[in-house]
Amino acid sequence: MHELFSGRLSRFAVCAFLVAGLLLIPGTGNASASFCVGDDGFSISNAPGYCFAMTAFSRWYYLRHQGEPSLRKVVDKKVQERIAREIQQYYSKNLINIQADYCNRFHGNQTDSFQRFLAGVVAGEPQIVLLMNKGARGAVLHAVLAYEWVPEQNILKIYDPNYTNGERFIDLDRREYTSLDVTYSAICFPTVLHHHPGLVKKMEALYSFHVARKLAARSAAAAASQWNQAEARR
Repeated sequence: MHELFSGRLSRFAVCAFLVAGLLLIPGTGNASASFCVGDDGFSISNAPGYCFAMTAFSRWYYLRHQGEPSLRKVVDKKVQERIAREIQQYYSKNLINIQADYCNRFHGNQTDSFQRFLAGVVAGEPQIVLLMNKGARGAVLHAVLAYEWVPEQNILKIYDPNYTNGERFIDLDRREYTSLDVTYSAICFPTVLHHHPGLVKKMEALYSFHVARKLAARSAAAAASQWNQAEARR
């Protein structure tokens, strides 16, 4: 679900969509994406407005913990809600102004920010995309996670937290994207947030508390089971 911010983001400028010519960047192409919305995204509802948290943690977990069970297989819905709530609170308190400054800086010419964004996507690293609709109620923001670019169609394949089970698409030529009942006509690629030390530390702490201990318990139980089976065969 989209999140409405009033006042604090009043200086957030509308970021124009990129013209098609910016997509002709040497050395880029259609990378084979392994991110799977049904495994690597959250399974909870975004009704509370946790879209940034859900995209940020999904990205971080997918990149940092490959080889471990996918997010949905190791974290139940109750824990997902706790993780999403804490990260969204951190975002609202610490990252909104950083995000706004970054998007304002590049809203006039998005070539550099899009090149950084696209380099990550084609390298197999999902990237956060910020969408905005500015109407009578103020700025409505929504975060999604782009994990593949299809240059032949000029579309981004995305994980949209409003849709828990299927991939969605942003058609860059259409210059708009609709999620639920809101159509967004402005876009920003806030790569500055991907490696923010405070955000990373927060996600690492949540992983250690909610996930690592569970995986360790599973491993210990599996080892005990194997030992018991071995003893029974003697």
